[in-house]
Amino acid sequence: MTSKNENIQAIKIKDCAILNIATGMRAKNLIELRDLLLTIHPESIYYHFWAKKLRPGFEEPEYYNDFATWAANNLHDNKLAERLGLINPGMFSNIEEIRSKLIDVANLSLEESKSAINTKEGEQFQFTRSDIVLFDSNCMISNPEELTEIFPTLSLGSIYFHFIYTKNKSEDISSWLSLFGDEYKGLIQQISKLDPYFFTLSEIRIKVSQIFKDYFKGVPK
Repeated sequence: MTSKNENIQAIKIKDCAILNIATGMRAKNLIELRDLLLTIHPESIYYHFWAKKLRPGFEEPEYYNDFATWAANNLHDNKLAERLGLINPGMFSNIEEIRSKLIDVANLSLEESKSAINTKEGEQFQFTRSDIVLFDSNCMISNPEELTEIFPTLSLGSIYFHFIYTKNKSEDISSWLSLFGDEYKGLIQQISKLDPYFFTLSEIRIKVSQIFKDYFKGVPK
């Protein structure tokens, strides 16, 4: 590493798991869902968009958030499901903006249908939130080129933490790379084109691993 980068702190790779926490809030129809969205804890909204990626057995679904999936499978309202499914949380500045969008979509659907169909027993939307449990992976990276070999071996929990969950610049992969100035600007741009919301954690690991491999293959030794 060049001397100008010697003061940049190495990134410590972490692993994580989520603990699901029931809020006790349930909605049997769209009216109740909308009303609960007004006050539900923001971490619950975050969970139903993002944290589900770490749920055991999670696979690429038809819809990328729990609200859309519930609308399709339990309300049998495909139009509503499509509208909810188009909400990309990465396009919003904060959870409150996402909350407003969800409520707007619900209101639009209610205005069009003038009624709210009740779900069957056991099919209510159950608002859930989660706590994250962090683990030390005993892996430190000081030279970005090391990511070429290390990234394909990272756990899904590490992928989730370093690409989705953390907002700390010293822990987010792209933010850490930006600490090197313009040296890895091209690499950061390539990573930024990958929207993690539309991929499983396994797919993110594969795609970003290839980005690192292709990028550093062309870097002069």
